Amino acid sequence: MLLSLTLSDLCLQCGLCCDGTLFRHVEISDSERERLVQLGIGVGERRKHQVMWLPCGKLEVAKPSGATPLGVKRCSIYEQRPGGCDRFVCALGRRLTAKELTFDEALSRVREMQQRIEALRALLPPGEGPTLRRARALVDAPQPVSDELLSAFKRVETLRYEIFMPPPGP
Repeated sequence: MLLSLTLSDLCLQCGLCCDGTLFRHVEISDSERERLVQLGIGVGERRKHQVMWLPCGKLEVAKPSGATPLGVKRCSIYEQRPGGCDRFVCALGRRLTAKELTFDEALSRVREMQQRIEALRALLPPGEGPTLRRARALVDAPQPVSDELLSAFKRVETLRYEIFMPPPGP
């Protein structure tokens, strides 16, 4: 029996839009705000819009195993996620749904990005917060960073824009 893997299956193994790698926040409706507050998810306001801050507090990372060396990210409220999360499809997801690439090809690109982020994380000093955000702060600081850190940062950013970020709207 052939198992048909979907965009949702890919999203549940990726989580780059949830962990703060792609975005800092997602817009939410006023009615979603109260429910998210009750769930303990950070919300606020940005440019007069209600937002949920990322990384999302409901993103769980499974412990690494043989099949998934970096662990699998799981949204613990996936079926009840906010509308902004439900509507968003990254550029890779769009290519998958358009059948421009297979599920395995898409998952391979997700794993590559996760590996690049992990390599970048290993070069950062200990700290809290999304890896890419922490690295960007160091790269943008007046103090120089190592060539190794700068190279790892650029590798993540390149793949982020080439594979995951949707093209700008009209």
